[in-house]
Amino acid sequence: MILSGCAPLIFFGAGTAAGVAGFKYYDGTLNVVYQASYMDTWDAALKALSRMNLKVEKSDHDLKKGEIVARRPDGTRVTLSIEYNSPNETGAMIRVGFFGDEAASVAINEKIRETLQGMS
Repeated sequence: MILSGCAPLIFFGAGTAAGVAGFKYYDGTLNVVYQASYMDTWDAALKALSRMNLKVEKSDHDLKKGEIVARRPDGTRVTLSIEYNSPNETGAMIRVGFFGDEAASVAINEKIRETLQGMS
């Protein structure tokens, strides 16, 4: 029974559409693993932030990791750190504000996931 609650998430991510392999919120940061390539995740993150009316102030990446810094309309800082895990798996850390905002981080995660799905 315990595993049955996780099964839809795992099967969803294993299909043709990009999904979320898992996530946890700890110490003000949402840690997410997307089942998508690094560059697809990077592009989806930028599109998701734009769709949420967040102004990107900085976006810098190399072949294995990158950081996006944006501002919400109220001036709150949003930081996304994205890192290559494997060809089809990318890690991300989402932090909203100085102390973190779980609901806002989860909303950003969901928008990135939706954007990745649309790219598949």
